[in-house]
Amino acid sequence: MTKRTAIFLTIIVGLFLCASCEKGQIEHENRFERSYEAWLAFKTASGNTYRYEVSGGTWAGSSWLTSITVRQGRVVQRDFHYTVFNDVRMPEGGWATMPVEELLTQLGLSADDFVEREGEPFHQALQWTETEFELGTHERTPASGIQTLDEVYHMARTEWLKKRADASVSFEAKNDGLISSAGFWPNGCMDDCFTGISIRSITAID
Repeated sequence: MTKRTAIFLTIIVGLFLCASCEKGQIEHENRFERSYEAWLAFKTASGNTYRYEVSGGTWAGSSWLTSITVRQGRVVQRDFHYTVFNDVRMPEGGWATMPVEELLTQLGLSADDFVEREGEPFHQALQWTETEFELGTHERTPASGIQTLDEVYHMARTEWLKKRADASVSFEAKNDGLISSAGFWPNGCMDDCFTGISIRSITAID
C-alpha cells in the first residue's frame, strides 16, 4: 500500500466515524429526519417563501403569538402580539381598540409604572410589527427569535433534541409533516421550563 493510498483510506475512515458519531445523538431522530425531508420539499415548492406562527406563554397568565415572514430564504418581517396579558385577553380588534386607562386599571398600574416595568408604552409593548430594516429593534420581548425554518431545524438538530440525562425531550410534526414542536424540560421543573419552539402554523405565501 502506497503512502498516498494509506492517507486516503485514513480520511475515508475518519469521515465514516464522524458520520456514525453524529447519528443517534438526538431524540426522536427518525421522526425528525422524516420531517426534515418534508421541510426540504416544502421549501422547494414554496420558493422558500412562507410565513410561520410561533406560540408562547407563561404560567403567570400571559400568552403571545409571533409571526415570522420569510421571502426567498430571508426574514423580512416579524409581527408580535399578546393574546392574553396578565389575565387580560386581547380584544377582537386588537389592543389599540381598548382605552389604555381601562387596561391599566385592570392591571393595577399607571402608564408610568408600565413603561418602567416593560421599557415602552403599553400598546407598543403588547402589539407591534418590525419590517425588514427594523428587525430586532424590540429587545425586551418574549417574541420568537428572527430565524428561518432552516435555522429552526438546525437548532432542533443541534440543541433542542440532543439526548439529555436530566431532561425530557419532545418533538412533533403536526404542520402537515413539518415541525410543530421541539424542545426539552429539565427533570423536576414545573413552571416555564420549556426550552425550544412551538409552531402553530406554516403557510406558503405569494
